[in-house]
Formats: sequence, C-alpha cells, structure tokens
Amino acid sequence: MASPKKSSLSGLWGELGLDAPTLMLMAKGALPAAIFTAAYQATPVARTYSTLGYIVAIIATLSLCILPRAKLVQLTIQNSIAVALAAATSLLGLWTATRARAHSPSPPGQVYNASASAVSAAWLFITIWLVNLLRAKVPSLAIPVIMYTIFVSIIYTSGGLYTMSRAIATVILMLKCFFTGYGLAFTVGMIVFPMNCRQIWWKIFAGYLLTSKGLLVEQKNFLRQHETMGTEEGKKSAVALAVLEKAHADLFTKLSTELPMAKREIALGRYLTSDLQEAYRLVQATLLPLQGMTVILDIFNRAARAGVEKDEKCPVPPEEQLSEVMKTLHEPYERIVGVCGEAIEHVLLTMKLKPSPKKPKNDEEAPSIVPGEEGFCQTLEEKVQEFYSTRSGDVRAYFGSAKTAETSDSEGGISTEVYLDEKRRSELYLVLFMEYLLYNAAKSLLALARFAELKKQQGVVDRTRLVYPTAKRLKKWLYSMASGGNDDVVDVSDVGAVRVSGLGGISPKKDPEHLPAGNSLQKIGNLIAIFTGGVSSSESGFGLRVACATIAVALPAYFESSYVFFIEKRLVWALIVIAIGMSPTSGASLIGFVGRIAGTVIAMVFALINWYIVDGITAGVIPFMWFFIAIQFYFVIKFPALIQSALTALATHIIIICYELQVRKIGDEVSTRSGQPVLSIDKIGPYRLLVTLGGLCVAMIFTILPYPTTTRSLIRSSVSSSLFLLARTYSTVLSLLQIRIHGATGDESNKNSPGRRYEKARAKLLTESFLANDFLRTQIEFTKYEPSLRGRFPREQYDGIIDGVRNITSYLSIISYASKTFSDGGEWAEDLSALLRNVDTQMHQITSLLCLLSASLASGNPLPPILSLPEPFRLARAMEERDGGVRLDHLVEPGFVAFAVVQVAVGVMRDDLVRVIGMVEELVGRVEFPDERSFSGDLKVKVP
Repeated sequence: MASPKKSSLSGLWGELGLDAPTLMLMAKGALPAAIFTAAYQATPVARTYSTLGYIVAIIATLSLCILPRAKLVQLTIQNSIAVALAAATSLLGLWTATRARAHSPSPPGQVYNASASAVSAAWLFITIWLVNLLRAKVPSLAIPVIMYTIFVSIIYTSGGLYTMSRAIATVILMLKCFFTGYGLAFTVGMIVFPMNCRQIWWKIFAGYLLTSKGLLVEQKNFLRQHETMGTEEGKKSAVALAVLEKAHADLFTKLSTELPMAKREIALGRYLTSDLQEAYRLVQATLLPLQGMTVILDIFNRAARAGVEKDEKCPVPPEEQLSEVMKTLHEPYERIVGVCGEAIEHVLLTMKLKPSPKKPKNDEEAPSIVPGEEGFCQTLEEKVQEFYSTRSGDVRAYFGSAKTAETSDSEGGISTEVYLDEKRRSELYLVLFMEYLLYNAAKSLLALARFAELKKQQGVVDRTRLVYPTAKRLKKWLYSMASGGNDDVVDVSDVGAVRVSGLGGISPKKDPEHLPAGNSLQKIGNLIAIFTGGVSSSESGFGLRVACATIAVALPAYFESSYVFFIEKRLVWALIVIAIGMSPTSGASLIGFVGRIAGTVIAMVFALINWYIVDGITAGVIPFMWFFIAIQFYFVIKFPALIQSALTALATHIIIICYELQVRKIGDEVSTRSGQPVLSIDKIGPYRLLVTLGGLCVAMIFTILPYPTTTRSLIRSSVSSSLFLLARTYSTVLSLLQIRIHGATGDESNKNSPGRRYEKARAKLLTESFLANDFLRTQIEFTKYEPSLRGRFPREQYDGIIDGVRNITSYLSIISYASKTFSDGGEWAEDLSALLRNVDTQMHQITSLLCLLSASLASGNPLPPILSLPEPFRLARAMEERDGGVRLDHLVEPGFVAFAVVQVAVGVMRDDLVRVIGMVEELVGRVEFPDERSFSGDLKVKVP
C-alpha cells in the first residue's frame, strides 16, 4: 500500500522549520510582555509604573528570555550593569543641568530653562558617542548598548525641564521599569521550557556527526558521477556537495562558539567539563580530513579550467586523465564511507545522542557486534588497519605498468624496482593525497568512538550529576563579560568584531572613495582617540556619526519654541531608532534601514489586526498580542542577521498595543501629565511609522556625511590585510614543516618546545585567516546595495582574491596536518631532512611577494614591472635525481605518503597564487618603464 502523500500545509510547515523546539521558543519569547501587560491591569501595578508601563513590556521582550541559561545570566548581568551606568550618568548629567539652571534661573512660572537644556544636550551627545564607540569596538555588547541608549535618550531629552527632585523620581521610576523587565525575562527564561548550553552543545555535536556522515556519502556520490560533470546531474551533485560542505563547516563553527558557554553552565548532566573539552578536541581532529576530502571538487574544477585554458602548468592532471585516475578511488571511498558511518553510529548510540534501535525478536543466529555495543571499536580498528595494509598493494598494482629497472642489492643480488615518469607521478601524488585524507578521517573517527566506549565503561554515560564551572573558569567568564569577548574560542557570531585591518599589522591608506582625512569630524575623532586608549579613528568616527545624527533629531527638545512639539510628536522614538540602527558602513546601514522600515510596517499591521480582531476587548487583546509577538520571534530565532529589524518590529507592536491598554487603565488625565496627547489606536501606528522613517532618514544622511564609510572601502583595506595575514601564515607553516622534517620540534607536549610554539602560532593565524575570510564574504554581499559613485565595483576581482586566499589557507592547513608524520622520524624522514638542506624552499620570496601584494592593494600603488613567481621548491625533483625516479617501494612508508600530500598542496597553492597576482594587477595596475622603443622618457603605468 502506498504511503499517503504529505499535505501542502505540512510541507510548508517543514520548509519554515516550525518544529517543536522552534514553536516552544516562539511561545516563550512572547510570554514576558504578555505577562506584564496582564499584570498592569491590576490597579496597584498601574499606579506603580504609571505612564511608563509599556517600557517594562519593551524591556522584558528585548531581554531575550529565549536564550539558554548561561547566556541569559550573562546578558542579564550585562544589561543590569548598563542600566546602572545609565542611571548614574543620567543623575550626574541632570545634576549639572540643575546647577546650570540655578546660575541662570528661568522667569517665574516657566518650566523650560535654556542653560539646563544646553547642558543636557551636551550630555546626550557625549554619552551616545561613547556608547556607540564601545559598540563599534565590541559588537557583542549590542543589546546592553540598546538598553543604555533607551534610558539616557528618555532622560536627557527632558533634562531642561527637570528639577533635581523630579529628576531623581524619574530615574528611580525608570530603574523600576528596567529591572522589572529584566527580572520578568530572567524568570521566564529559567522556568518556562528551560534550556542549558550543554544540551545545545551536545545537539550540535550530534548534528555535526550526522552531517559528517552525509558529507562522506555525498563525496562518494560525486566521485561516482565525475564522468557526468558536464551534465545537469553532475552539476547538481557538485552543488549538493558544496552546500553540504558549508553546512558541515558551519556546524563545527557553532560547536566551537558554544563550547565556552557550555563549560560555564551549572546543570544536571552526564559529562564533566573535561569530557566536553576532550570530545571537542577529538571532533576538531575530524574536521580537516573530512573537509580536506572535499577538495576533490576544487581539483575537478582546476582540471576542467586547465583543459579550457590549455594550462600546462596546472598542478593536477588534465580532465580526461583525471577521470581515469579517480576511478581508482571508488573502491576505497566505498570502504571508508562504510567504516566512518559505522564509527559515527557507534558514537551516537554509545553516548545516548540517538535512541537505540529496537532489536529484532526471535533471532535464530547470534548477531555479530553492531554499533552501540561494547567492543565494536575493535571491529572498526580491524577494518581501518585492513584498509591501510591493502591499499598500498592496490596502488602499486594500478601504477605497476610504469618502467622498471634492475639494481644490485646489498648482498650482490639483482632486484627489480618500479619507477614512475613525470606524467604518472602527478597521478600517484593525487591518489596518495586523497587516500591519506581518507585514512586519517577513519582514524580520527575511530579515536572518537574509543572515547565514547571509554565513557561508557567508566559509567559516565549512565550517571547524572551536578556539573558546575570551577572558580578559574568563573573568573574568565567575568572577564569575558566585561570585555565583550570570548576567552576560549572566537565567536564568529560577532565576526564584525574581528578588525581585519589590524590583523596583519598594516595601516592601510584610506580608500579613494573617501574624502581627504583632514575634515573636522575625523580630526575630532583622532584627537579623542588619543584620550581613550588608542581606539581606532574609524570607531571614534562611527560614534561621532551616531551622536551627530541623534543630536540633530533631539535639537527641538532643547529650544523653548519647539520642546513641546518634540514631546507631543514623540520624537524620542526617532532617537532610539537612530542610536540602535546605524551601522559602521553604508551598505550594512542601507540594508538595516530597509529591514527596520519593513518591520515597522508589518508590526503596525499586526497591531491593528491584534486590536480590532477582538474589538479592543482587553481580555482578547492580550492573548492575541502574545500570539503576534510569538510570530515575530520566529525571525529572531531563524534569521539572527535580521535581529535588529525584528527587535524594532517587536518594540513597535508593543508600543501600540500596550500604550492603548495603558491609557484605558490609568485614564486620559494621568496619561497626558507627561505632555503627550492621547492618541487612538488608528493614529499611534502611523505616528510610530512616520517617526521611524524620519529617524532612519536622518541616520542615512549622517551615514553618508561628511564622507561615506562604504563597505567597498572596507573590503579593499580588509583584503589587503588578509593578504598580509596570509604571508604570516605561510611563513609559519613552512617553518613548522622544515623543523618537523629536520626533527627539531622537540617534545610537542611541552608548551615551551619549538614545535609546540610554532603549532600554537599556526593555529591562531589559521583561525584568524578563516574568520577574516568569513567576514569578507559577509561584507562583500553588502556592496551590491551601495550606489556606484565612482564606477562599477570590481566584484569579480575581489571575489577571486578572497577565494584564492581561502584556498591557500586551506591547503596550508593540510600541509601542517600532514607534516606531523615527519616528526615521527624514520629512514624516509632522515633522507628528506638531508635533501632539504640543499634545496631552497623559497619561503621568503613568496612571503615577500604576498607582503608586496598587500601593500600595493592597501595604498593603491601599481605593482612593479616584473614579478617573478618562484617555482615550487624542488624536493620531489631532488628525490627523483637521487633515486632515479619515484620508487613505488616507498608506498609503505608513512613519510612518503605525507610527502606526496605536501607536494600536491604546494603545487595547488602556487596555482592559486598566480591567480591572486593577476587579480591584484587588474585592480591596481602595473608600472611599465620606458625602453628604447618609447617615444618619451615618462614613466608609464599600466592600469586595468
């Protein structure tokens, strides 16, 4: 009987990702606002919070109760510190304003005072500038900055009207509102559908392993379909592999960024913090082999491109030849995919990350050991060893048709040795490259399976205990909260915090799209940066932009003829929109502006439906408010990049609904004491929309003036710095390769050994390189939204450089990984060390070339007339000259296989470097000196 087809509704449900956890989070996120709005209908509550009741609902929603416990604790502490500082600075500012009022008193009966207003305006400008400078420096503090901004914007725009007693009362009421919102969100987060960071980490862990299994299967399918690369089926397979590779890398990134908070969690769980760290270390060891095998897609693309361009220097065989070679990998891929899949299944079942399958009943034969059962690791190990012991023979059989030579052995006998010509040598190296990664993927997953079995034998998996962070980790946590950073692993969700322009130690010149840096705003930023510990001028400039835009909208609040207009029209909303909505670059700002406008319009429509669907009856309005806020939390959960737009929409919806319910509860007389007229439901929504539009327009003006900080200029300087960072990474990896070949690493378990220090530096540089590349990939997408004021943006060239840097960095990772084999010593490593003493690795030439490319791109100066790219260092040729060719006898030596991996990676890196040079030349041009055929003696510059 055929299974029933899924309905279109269930299909849409699945596409939207509306599973049970998502629905619970949506419902949870909407609870704090709904709870307080219902509580406000009680007269004692309404009297306590008076006309600021809707502020509590907004703050409770913006406090993000949907976060896991450790993150919620951290955010609540940061928000509390932010609002405490806001209250302190507000009281200090209002005290100075009242002192100014005392020195220049207003006429009797007049509330407004010009001197007090001027002082309040100055305080607003300074505080907004400082807090946005901090936001630019530490983007992870965005939510606390929003809280601070809302507080001071409300206080300082009325600073010219306060006496000190009224100022204190207002600040106290604001503190009540904010801390009530924090407390409500914190309570809901801890009680309703509570989650802890450890649960999330283990779910990501399981998801990573399942995706690893799928990635291996997709790699196998792609390899099977390599002959159909030109067909639609082949293209679909290539796209599916690329998508799965990205999902796999993203899951590992999430695993890395969630680890610190998982370590800090206090929870009932099975595993200690040390177990989490060890599991992460073992998973990290699987990443490079699994991701490295996906270079098969890159290799096929290079082979196809070489065939079209007739490139004889391509480091991989031609496409037709490659297809034949890849057939030798079909069988090993089948075997390894099976072994790795069983290892992953064993880990998931043993660690109870997946429900155990039901055993079949009435089995007549005793089943063999299967995944999930104790002792299965022994079966896996036997399969891995069988693969390793048989593959050398299979490879020898395939390449056995090469030429042979007879040589005399040490005992005077005659032996026959097999050598490969240059054509087949590249094929051999490529096969060994892929099989090395296959073997190490299986070994790394086997190590993870052993870890799972060990924890099962120790009783860890079957026992629940209270786990908590140590005092040392709590200290690191407090430090990270203060700095807004992450002390264990870089958090790529805050990738904007990675100041790529500073990674390489270069200070690139300003992009040509910038106006000269001598303008007054930039000078002020540079001057103030000296007194703020050297904060970069770009961060100071951004803070000043936001402060200028804020004060431009707030100016009516500080003049006698217009302060009433400011209050009545609720222009304080525009201040908040400006302060929390501006971004450092115009491209990101434009996208944010469009998103916030769209969010405000949608929220206004939802609010009107929310109100009129129950005809304004309070008992119906509040449940529907919860429903519509839950819908808007879907975008917070599923699209974190749109969180600012989503929060703007949430605030709009709450303001419209809660304000109307507030007026109904406390009456028109109390509601108008603040000077704001009462607005009906059909007027407050359009008011909110118009004020938001006005605030965004002003923000856009100050994003462009006095000069635009374009995403395109950021891309130029950041790509320049990524090239310099690549030079440092290349130098470190090649130095590490050399000392491993020479056996000079020492004991790498000793943190003071040369090998350990180089490895630590390499890991840090590679992490920074990948983060910088991800940052550039994100930012370059914004360039399409920026107007082309100075001609078409060379997107293709920058994409080419970014891809080239990414590829070179990936192959450097593979070189570093493979070179660990050389540290084990052996006859092959000794021979390699002896040869390396007489071979120039040309490391310094390539490092210098990368630095030259970086400097030229940063300054905009053309490249020199001649750039000689060094040939790949000739270790392979030196080995062949000594041995008379590549001997297949070396296949059984691990050092030779690692050597083949290094050779392939070095050749591919050189190919990428050639393309990067070409892209940089297209951007900056090349100097051409005159020769005897020139008609003039002027210097010529060849530009694209």
